[in-house]
Amino acid sequence: MQPAAFATRRADLDWLRVLAFGLLIFYHAGMAWSGWTWHVTSPDSLEGLREAMRFLNRWRMPLIFVVSGAAVMLALGNRTPGAFVRDRLKRLLLPLAFGMAVIVPPQVYLERLYSGQFTGSFLQWLPHAFDGVYPKGNLSWHHLWFVAYVLVLTLVLLPVFLWARSAAGQAAVGTAGRSAARFGLQWLMVLPLAASTLWLAPISWNINGLIGDWHGLVSYGALLLYGAFIFGSPDLLEALQRQRLLSLAVGLIAYAILYVGFFAGTVRPTIPPEARPVFALLSAVNVMAWLFAIIGFARRYLVRRPAFLSEATEAVYPFYLIHQTVTVIAVWGLLQIGAPPLLGFVAAVVATFAGTWLIYAGLVRPWRWIRPLFGMKALVPEARRSLPRRAAGL
Repeated sequence: MQPAAFATRRADLDWLRVLAFGLLIFYHAGMAWSGWTWHVTSPDSLEGLREAMRFLNRWRMPLIFVVSGAAVMLALGNRTPGAFVRDRLKRLLLPLAFGMAVIVPPQVYLERLYSGQFTGSFLQWLPHAFDGVYPKGNLSWHHLWFVAYVLVLTLVLLPVFLWARSAAGQAAVGTAGRSAARFGLQWLMVLPLAASTLWLAPISWNINGLIGDWHGLVSYGALLLYGAFIFGSPDLLEALQRQRLLSLAVGLIAYAILYVGFFAGTVRPTIPPEARPVFALLSAVNVMAWLFAIIGFARRYLVRRPAFLSEATEAVYPFYLIHQTVTVIAVWGLLQIGAPPLLGFVAAVVATFAGTWLIYAGLVRPWRWIRPLFGMKALVPEARRSLPRRAAGL
């Protein structure tokens, strides 16, 4: 039995998914000029851009995982566990394997070329694409780490999602949601994130590499469950809508304290051990406040489903898979011609949107056998014939 809250697609959830993943294009396009180390990094940086990215960095991935947790419940539907696992392997593992074999290698090649670690053509480098594991070697999932994490965490947490779908689970989620809405107990979600930052982050290694990333696994797993809980509770969603301004104020205050106390004047801050408890608690409060505010504003204002939203929702996953390779190619070219930082950033954003759209619209969306490699459903012949007419109407 599927929870009533997930019986149909929600406009606010689709909007959040599109906007959250859209932010990644701006974020990754800005990495080259942020002053942080990236795959292709400019010697020049934009301090204002870095500070804007630092702000986004506190909640952009948590938002994506929360939205993904809600999407897991939607995808689970009334499927049997076996059917759901097969669907997740098809939707996540297949694109991940394809991405590591085809989409990511151009990024690694340009990184090696830019850093002087390789001097030949892409075809000359290609036989070395799977030599060793990145960063010492070349085999990597780069930005596709998110797909690996969602796949592993979804399978590990599947018993919890199945319980949440059951009658007993729905009753428990409903009761918890009503209590949270009445007494503000949603703020208790701060505690697991703070504990993970305090105790697991210091002993974690191989960040975004799955093995050894204890903090990432625990915090992102918690956020997946938060997404299923929040969007499975109409009472809590209603409370978040009412309290959106309060959540926004808490987020602004928490980030201001974090910035003044830990970030101001630094490129990469170092957190002293004695200050880590305060940092952990402030970070968790900041994350959840922004998530509550964003969800509350989305529920209040993003309730309509314009014609393009369905198309955009379908395109989000392929866009995510493709976009960073286009970004790296664009940034590498812009740095080769000496583009000024601000102009380079703007040009990289435009080139990424345009290039990714061309690949998606021309090479992915219309082709029945290509679509599953990008996590899309294969088109039936009738739907494939209608694509040009539908696309022309966009």
